[in-house]
Amino acid sequence: MTQKKIKIIDLGMVDYNDGISYQKKIHNNTSDNANVILLEHDKVITIGTKGNKNDLLAPANQLKKEGFSVINSDRGGQVTIHNKGQIVCYIVMPISKYNLKPVDFVRKIESLIINILKYFDISSYTIKGKTGVWVKSDNIEKKIAAIGVRISNGISMHGFALNINNNLNDFNFIVPCGIQGSVVTSIQEESKKEVIVNDLKIILQKELENNFDCEVVYD
Repeated sequence: MTQKKIKIIDLGMVDYNDGISYQKKIHNNTSDNANVILLEHDKVITIGTKGNKNDLLAPANQLKKEGFSVINSDRGGQVTIHNKGQIVCYIVMPISKYNLKPVDFVRKIESLIINILKYFDISSYTIKGKTGVWVKSDNIEKKIAAIGVRISNGISMHGFALNINNNLNDFNFIVPCGIQGSVVTSIQEESKKEVIVNDLKIILQKELENNFDCEVVYD
């Protein structure tokens, strides 16, 4: 039996709308093997299918002045922020061909993130009823990764955003994922060490292979 493949496409820093357009093009041309699109977005607030503008904590003119775009997304979940120093991972996968159901697919993403964080000696976990991956520090639960996916024609879209060394103050302008009082953190904040995005990509490749039992290749 031929081992399934996952192709990594690293786009670097990309405008959010351009990244979504690229993802849709890949989605429309996906049949058997999966593609993982890695990118960063600069200062954009996205509102998922379960979100609403009540979770924005500043008026539109102030958000614009601060450099934010506000965009409605067809991903699952509520409101989140993408900014420089956060890795965004779009997973475009025909899930049934990888023997996964939608809930299994989300569990795989959670496991992937939790395993990545172990490399930085960060213990993380999921919380029932709250999407994403969380850590506990200073006796406070903090969100370190947001997850929002969509399955269309049996093929996944969107994925997760993992905070590496991004500006956490940006999250003061929203209610992250609709959870009042939610605190956001990053790998660099928790590890107290300088963390480079490109270093994390090497770890991500290894954990994609482990979690999805696939060969990972670069575009």
